[in-house]
Amino acid sequence: MERVSKVERGPLRDHRFPAPGLALMTLAALAFASTSVAVKLLATLLPATQIIFVHFVMGVVVLGPILFLWGSGLRGNPVWLLILRGICGTLSFFFFLRSLTLIPLSNVIVLFCTYPLFVVLFSSFLLRTQIGKKDLLLILTGVIGAIILINPSFDSFNVGQVYALFSGAVEAMGIVIVTKARQTNNPFIIHFYFCITGGMLCLPFTHGFKMPDLGGGFLLAFSSLMGLTAQVLMNQGFKFCRATEGSLILMSELAFVAVGGILIFKDPVTSNFLTGAFLIVASGVGLTLADKKPRNAPEGENSQWSSLKAGER
Repeated sequence: MERVSKVERGPLRDHRFPAPGLALMTLAALAFASTSVAVKLLATLLPATQIIFVHFVMGVVVLGPILFLWGSGLRGNPVWLLILRGICGTLSFFFFLRSLTLIPLSNVIVLFCTYPLFVVLFSSFLLRTQIGKKDLLLILTGVIGAIILINPSFDSFNVGQVYALFSGAVEAMGIVIVTKARQTNNPFIIHFYFCITGGMLCLPFTHGFKMPDLGGGFLLAFSSLMGLTAQVLMNQGFKFCRATEGSLILMSELAFVAVGGILIFKDPVTSNFLTGAFLIVASGVGLTLADKKPRNAPEGENSQWSSLKAGER
């Protein structure tokens, strides 16, 4: 496939954040927010595995012909990395849906938006990005914010809050993988493999398929198309920015969803919610704006990603 330009093949060395990246990530955040609102409505009508499975089938049906007509083929580069991204995305989506059935939408999104904290941690481990003392302080701030929002006392704790945190953590791993995969793959092939992998993982759990009514069918189709659009926009956006930079813009989903949660679902706005949300967002913004530079280690055999080099050539 070689519609990937030479610019896409190498790591992002210029720290400038071009306008296309900003626009693509903002649109992706809006599309993700629309998907979240629709899925919240669906969560009371259909099983979580059925919603996820239909999303993946929609992605395969739409993207398969596009990739064929485009002439780029269906072969990823490297395939194992795209499959790993699919596993992470599927697990994140499952935990997200489970949390939606247990706690308010606004709380789900705030806890999910802890993912920039995990992006920094995973980037340090996989991309060899240094974590300084300020980073550790900001990570601790985000953790405190999550604890305040969860308020883990025996009378208020809900396992849905843990599911939302798990969703953010696994999504962070997926974001780091997408950033690397985007260097050698177009955004459509990345999401195509996501859908193929996710569909295969969900297939054993889709017995007893429940047919939605007209309204439920519309919501299912809408959420599937918006989710597909959001993923493609995000994957393309990572061509222009780093994982931490893209995470900052994607956090604008929090504002979009908060409005929807309060207006549509009448989600409560408590002092714990506001304080926890502020600390989580502040830590995510602080971590993202920090200048992350790779260590001066050669990308040879000792690099955690050195096995990708053969696929990048």
